[in-house]
Amino acid sequence: MTTQTHYFVAVPLPQPLKEAFHLYIKELKSHFPFTRWVHPEDLHITLAFLGDLEEGQKEKLTAFLSETAANHQHFSVTLSELGTFGNPQSPRIFWYGIEKSMELNQLRKSVYDACEVVGLQLDSRPFHPHITIARKWKGPGSINHDLIPVHSSQKETFNVNTIILYETHLNRLPKYEEKEIFSLV
Repeated sequence: MTTQTHYFVAVPLPQPLKEAFHLYIKELKSHFPFTRWVHPEDLHITLAFLGDLEEGQKEKLTAFLSETAANHQHFSVTLSELGTFGNPQSPRIFWYGIEKSMELNQLRKSVYDACEVVGLQLDSRPFHPHITIARKWKGPGSINHDLIPVHSSQKETFNVNTIILYETHLNRLPKYEEKEIFSLV
């Protein structure tokens, strides 16, 4: 049985923030019973989920992403608060949000444009920048949304200096492998 390789483009978190999230996630686990917690090394802000890539597409995309990164200056983003996607009683995604950032939105648009030039079909939902920290609520009962503001304590600001083309490996932890790193100017 072969497994398809999946790729995505994302903003990585700096190592000190990953380490802080590692401790923070340990605290959250005791209050929010989700089935799968994201490995700290896999924390990121997704800009575009690509799915499978043919080798020719990957080569073209790498060239376009290099150009895209060179057209964007580095900038800062700030974490905002915890939230969920999916059924409010039994959410499928637990995330940490990012405060509104014109620079991040412009970078995401440029990444999307590069992907579309290569012929990739991308998700058309509005961009909601976040860091996924857990998946699949397992109860008991429904999530206590009153606890979310109490635990929204990470208000870190960090610099966005690079974007990365990641490859997903479902059979290992951490799951995401850096394939190409593109530096902003």
